[in-house]
Amino acid sequence: MVKVKICGITNYRDAADAVDCGADALGFVLAKSPRQITISKAKAIIQKLPVFAIKIGVFVNAPLQEVRSALHYCGFNLAQLHGDESKQYFRSLSPYALKTFRAENETIVEKIRSYDVRSFLLDAFNPRLYGGTGQLVNLNLARKASKLGNMLLSGGLTPENVCRIISLVKPYGVDVSSGVEKR
Repeated sequence: MVKVKICGITNYRDAADAVDCGADALGFVLAKSPRQITISKAKAIIQKLPVFAIKIGVFVNAPLQEVRSALHYCGFNLAQLHGDESKQYFRSLSPYALKTFRAENETIVEKIRSYDVRSFLLDAFNPRLYGGTGQLVNLNLARKASKLGNMLLSGGLTPENVCRIISLVKPYGVDVSSGVEKR
């Protein structure tokens, strides 16, 4: 069964509804984004959620100590590193980190290999934004990357296209955000 992560959670009702509908994980964006949430609001929501829901803090190029502090303070299970974090930075948080790679071109396959990850997230590439763009990921690159480990696929997934894309790419899971929000 394909795992589902709902990202960009900003309030308890959406978080509870996502869990009730079967979401395996919830993402709380602590980086600059239309879906950004404060650390105190994330903590307040997380404290009300079931223990078995995986809570993920999403960071973009944040100082390492800030990430560690947020993991502890909020009770995140994982830190999703969605920026240009180095291998050393990633490894210092392992096994409590999930690295995101943006699929710009064929070199992404080697970059993923170089991080030596079992699980990772693949997102669409945008030269100005790190994620949440609604752009569809390059499906040819996604198919190649899915063979490298437990890949969560993100980028342009909607209720209308997700089943077709899952059957084509065969990811371990999907990460949806803007494609499932109303506003």
